[in-house]
Amino acid sequence: MKKTILVISFIFSFLGLLCSFIFIFFEFKDITAFVNFVTFSTEPYAFQGMDIYIPRYVVGGFSDNSSVSLGLINLFLYLSFLAGTIIYYISKYKENRLLIFNFSLIFLNSIIKILLFLIFFNQNKNDSYQFPSLIITLIYIFMSYHFITKHLNFQDNNLAYNNNQSVDNDLETASNFKRFLNLIIDNSLIIVIMFSFLATEKYSDSLKSFFNAFRSIFGERFSSFAFFYLIKFIYYLTLEAVFKATPAKFLTGCYITDEEGKEPSLSMIFKRTLYRFIPFEPFSVFVGRFLHDDYSQTYVINKKSDSSTDNRYLQFLGIGFVFTIVIYIYDLFIHSSFH
Repeated sequence: MKKTILVISFIFSFLGLLCSFIFIFFEFKDITAFVNFVTFSTEPYAFQGMDIYIPRYVVGGFSDNSSVSLGLINLFLYLSFLAGTIIYYISKYKENRLLIFNFSLIFLNSIIKILLFLIFFNQNKNDSYQFPSLIITLIYIFMSYHFITKHLNFQDNNLAYNNNQSVDNDLETASNFKRFLNLIIDNSLIIVIMFSFLATEKYSDSLKSFFNAFRSIFGERFSSFAFFYLIKFIYYLTLEAVFKATPAKFLTGCYITDEEGKEPSLSMIFKRTLYRFIPFEPFSVFVGRFLHDDYSQTYVINKKSDSSTDNRYLQFLGIGFVFTIVIYIYDLFIHSSFH
């Protein structure tokens, strides 16, 4: 199974990188419905953000002055997928943190696709590729869940205690710095997901109808905030209920338990999610524990691992993301210079 995961990870990372660049070399009108379905329905996930614009004549030989956008966030994530695949192979299938992170993104993106399918089912009845795309999405949900929970083995299997041992005495709770880093990464991903929907609104009548209804309920000023919190609720509830962790926790090597070191119940996860919406809740850590930890009686603990390995992952992503920001700022500077 480890070799299967390796091959699938390489295919997914390569396919994602291909999809990131495909419109640089082809006009949208040249992509047939079937090619569009095969290419983008099999893409494991797609997020937008930090777009730069590349003149098409530079890479594609086009004679006009058109340009095409390249989403740096999506590109960065797929490069991390490819790097995770390489690290997984070089480490002889031991270091898998980046793979778990990316498979959690596949799972999350697939859940969002299912929700959109249910919302827009009546509007897309004539789409012949709707159900094949749904089947692919369901396969991705099952596959990513199976890989993370069974074969990539994120959680420590030896934490099922038979007696009433306490987390405070037996398990190492995650540091405030790590918790803060989790907060930054998770909320950044939520914002990326949110703007991925907003950026594609103009291309989809279904999304236009959805956001128009959203704006009519919450108003033009607060609709973006309301949508952010909707994504945040789905994000935390789904991932913590299924995996007892979020993508950020996968990266920093921690996950959720109850006070006995066992898996928290669904009601505990639901409470955690609700308490996150208390105003200024993240600052509660300065007077004790986070409210969403304290009132749900849950703990965020460190996975037993080599700290040097943890640092390598975080350093790799940190350097890569800083490099991505530099490219984005440079592109903004270049374009502003010509206006």
